[in-house]
Amino acid sequence: MKRLLLLFLLCLLLLTGCAPRQLEEDLLVIVLTVDRLETGDVTVSVKAPRNASGESADDKYLTVEATGCSFSDAITMLNAATPRPLNFSQVREVIIGENAAKQEDFARLLQQIDALPRFRCSAAVIVTKGEAKAFSKAQKPYLGTRLSRYTETTLSNYAGKGFTPKTTLCDGVRDLGYGFCDPLFILGAVNDFSESVPDTHEKTLDNEAGALPRKSAESVEVFGAAATDGVRVSGYLTGYEMALLHLMEGHVEALSLRDPHGNAVRVTALRPTEVRVDVRRTPIRLSVRVFCEGQHTPGFTPDAEYLKDLIQKDISDLISHMQSLRCDGFGFGRVAVRQFLTIQDWEQLHWRDAYCQAETDVKVLLTLREN
Repeated sequence: MKRLLLLFLLCLLLLTGCAPRQLEEDLLVIVLTVDRLETGDVTVSVKAPRNASGESADDKYLTVEATGCSFSDAITMLNAATPRPLNFSQVREVIIGENAAKQEDFARLLQQIDALPRFRCSAAVIVTKGEAKAFSKAQKPYLGTRLSRYTETTLSNYAGKGFTPKTTLCDGVRDLGYGFCDPLFILGAVNDFSESVPDTHEKTLDNEAGALPRKSAESVEVFGAAATDGVRVSGYLTGYEMALLHLMEGHVEALSLRDPHGNAVRVTALRPTEVRVDVRRTPIRLSVRVFCEGQHTPGFTPDAEYLKDLIQKDISDLISHMQSLRCDGFGFGRVAVRQFLTIQDWEQLHWRDAYCQAETDVKVLLTLREN
């Protein structure tokens, strides 16, 4: 029996003995960035750990880039110029500059990225203001030492609180132009803090990445979302708008509001929103019923009617904003399509145009509870 066990262990060593050597010979990509230049050319860069340990945090990661007339040409040049094979199985972030994200071939770009050998399609997609390469360069693991672990924890934290979406590359490829809910991508930016940014909003969260009223050693910001219109990125949503979307979906962690007297309340969802789409009307009508609870400090009961009206108005404004961007980011299309028996009947509706011109009816049911 012992001999059989020893033989089994030796077989395992023989089967797995080449793996460490293979990993050492590959360049393990952690971050992939894509930028579209003013000339129309495409620049692709990758960030990967160095095999040799460096003295500083910057020395721990190697950045390689290449430019071509298209994404395919840039990737080909990158492979030719890199001394080791590129391994995309560990990619944590796909960062796309705003100029590339606003092109009509944005969906095709996502498909080309997903088609790269062994690409990790569960990687988060970040659409950044300015250049993606600059965003990646500014991104450093201030907490901990591994960039891969740091980025996963940071993005999960913001999405969990409700400030950003959770869209992966898989989600984007599946839904952009093909689904009944337009994907929302994480919005990123680099804040250089060169100017004092006044908080002119009634709600602090009603800001986008790159303009948050804060000071920090970390200049990279992920906050809000990049909205799509079935073809490309058509505009941006603030962190507060994303929190309202998460509230409508039935989960949010960090939506805090105040009444005119300064009483604070933490708003959470009681259950997912009831959604109806009346396609028999002209224009069609989008109806939502939002069920939420406000938790407040004992002895300081906030004005429930004021808060209910505030949330109701803000959700109406959010839907109107997404209509102006031609973005069905909440997924009204998934409800509307169920009312049609054939694809031909659905296509005759011209959903995108009908959605953008639709009337909205928002009702918020808010209950208060002492925290």
